[in-house]
Amino acid sequence: MKQHPPPTEQAISSKRLQDKADILENNLFNTASKQEGKINIHFQIPRKQFPDTVIIKALSQLFPRLNIKGPQILISLKKIIDRTIPEGNQIKIEKQLLNLGDTENPDLSRFSLTLNIVLTSKLLLIAFKGTPAIPSQDGTIAEAFFDSESCPGVFHKNGVIDFREINKFPIVKAGAKLFFITPESQGKPGMQYDGQIIPVLKALPLELTIGEGVERVEHLDKKGQNIGYFLIARKTGVVLLTRAAQKVTSVGISDELDVKRLDYSTGNIGTKFICPISMKIDTICSGFKIRARGMVEANVLEGGEIETDRRAQLHTILPGSRVTAQEDISLHFSRNAILTSKTGCITISDELMDSTLFSTRISFEKNKGTFTNNILDAEIISLKNVYFCGENTIYFGRRLFSQKQELLESRECLEMETLSLGEQKKELMENFHHELKRLTNAIKKNPLLLNNLKNLILATRTMEFETIETELKAIEKRMNIKEVSIIKKRIAALKLIPEETKKFEDKEKGLIKNIKKINQQMSVMSLNIEGLLRRAATLQIFTGAVENDPIKKKPEVFIESERSEDTFIKINCTYTPRQGFNIIRS
Repeated sequence: MKQHPPPTEQAISSKRLQDKADILENNLFNTASKQEGKINIHFQIPRKQFPDTVIIKALSQLFPRLNIKGPQILISLKKIIDRTIPEGNQIKIEKQLLNLGDTENPDLSRFSLTLNIVLTSKLLLIAFKGTPAIPSQDGTIAEAFFDSESCPGVFHKNGVIDFREINKFPIVKAGAKLFFITPESQGKPGMQYDGQIIPVLKALPLELTIGEGVERVEHLDKKGQNIGYFLIARKTGVVLLTRAAQKVTSVGISDELDVKRLDYSTGNIGTKFICPISMKIDTICSGFKIRARGMVEANVLEGGEIETDRRAQLHTILPGSRVTAQEDISLHFSRNAILTSKTGCITISDELMDSTLFSTRISFEKNKGTFTNNILDAEIISLKNVYFCGENTIYFGRRLFSQKQELLESRECLEMETLSLGEQKKELMENFHHELKRLTNAIKKNPLLLNNLKNLILATRTMEFETIETELKAIEKRMNIKEVSIIKKRIAALKLIPEETKKFEDKEKGLIKNIKKINQQMSVMSLNIEGLLRRAATLQIFTGAVENDPIKKKPEVFIESERSEDTFIKINCTYTPRQGFNIIRS
C-alpha cells in the first residue's frame, strides 16, 4: 500500500496555502496591534500548526502592513527554515538591519534596528528591536522646601483675601530655601521597529516669575556644572504663589498686607487665625478687628480693634476703639479709646482726649499737645509742653506694685504650704515608726525574717526607699500581715514628700527672681510733667498699688486750677525702696 506523508509535509494547493497564510497573517497582525509601544515588536509562530511555506507567505504579506522592509529578512529566513533541527536544539540569528554608529551626528549615531530570530523544531520567534527615544525634560520645580500645595495664592492689590485661610500662608525666614529648580534637558529622537524616526518635543525652560523678596542662587555639581538653582527668601514673611493650570507661575515673599478699608467687604482679619505678617490699613471701620503677628499701621481707627505682637502705628483713633500691642504704640490723635502697650512705650504726637492708656512708658515731647479727661497708667511717664484740660488722672507704678503684692502673697501662701507639708511629713513619720514597732514585735516570733527586719530598720534611718521596699516585699511573702500593708502605704506617701519639697523650692526661687526683677523695674521708675493747667482743669497723681492700699485712695498729688489764666506745672517723681516715692513740685 502506498504511504502518504504527514499533513504538514503534504503539498498544499495554492488556494489552501493562501487561506492559511491569510489566517496566520491576521493572527500575527492582531498580536502586533496589542503590543504596547512602537520600539519593539515580536512574533511567535507554532511550526506544527503552520507549514514553513505558509509562514513565509504570511510574513511576506504581514511586513508591508507593518511598514517593515522584508525582502532581505525573508531571504535570510528561507535559508534557515528548511534546516533539520534536532529536538531540544535551536538556531539563533541576530542581525543589524540599520546601524548608524559611525555617523558623526550624535542624534543619528545612537540609532540601531536589530532583528532577532530563534528557530526550533516547534517554534519560530521573530523580534524587531528599535531604539527608544530619550524624552525631553522641561524645566521644573524638583523640590519644595515648604508646604506649597496648601498655599492659598496671593494677596490682591485691593487687599481682598479669604482670611479664613490666613493660617495656610506658609511663613519663612530670611535665607530659607523655597524651591529647587532643574533646568530643561533636550531629549534625543528614537527609532521604531520599522525604521521610522521617533521625534521628541523641544524642552522648555520653567516659566516662573521671581517676585519681590525672592532671589535666585545657582547650584553647581562637583565638576562645576550647573545642575539647577535655588529660590531663596530674601526677607522674612509669607510665601505668595500664583498658579495656572495647577502649576506655579510666580513666587514672592510679602512681609506686609496692604488693605484700603476694613469693612463688611473685607471682614475681620486674624480673629480665628492670627495674620502672620505686618498690616497696613487706611481705615478700620467700627466693629472690625485685627489680630496680627507683625506691625500694624493704620490711618484711621473708627471704633475698631487692633491686637498685635509687634508695634502699632496710627494717626487718628476715634471713639470706641481699642489697641493692644506687645511693643510700642504711636499715634497723633485719640478720643475715647483704650490703648495698651504690654512692654513698650505709648507715644502721643498731638492730642489725647477721654482715653485710657496702660503701658510701661508713656511719652509726649512735641512742641504742643492737649490732654483732656484721660487716665494714664505707667512706670515711666514723660509729658512735656502739654496743655491739661478737664480731669486727668495718672497712676504711677500701679502695675508693678500690684504685681509685687501678688508675688508676696503667693510667697506667703507657699510658706504656709511648706509648713503644712512639714507637718504632714512629721505625722507620717510618727505613724510609720509606730507601725514599725508593731511589725518588729510580730517578726520576733519568726527567726527567718530577723535579717530582713534588721536591714529594714537600718534603711529607715536614712530613708533608703529602695531597700525598705525590697525588705518589705520579702517579709510580706512569708508573713502577710496588716502592719506590712500599712507601712507600704506610709512609704508611698513619704516618697512623694521630697518631690513636693523640690517643687516648692523651685517655685520659691521663681517668686524671688520675679520679685527682684520688679524691684529693679521700680528703681528706674520716673515721672516728669511739664506744661500748663487750663482753667477749671485738675490733675491727680496716684502712686503705688492703689486698689490694694486703702490709704492710697486719695491721690498723692492733686492740682486744681483756680486762676483765670493757665497755670504752669512741673512735677518730678522717682522711687527708691528705702525712701519710697520722692515727689518734687516746682
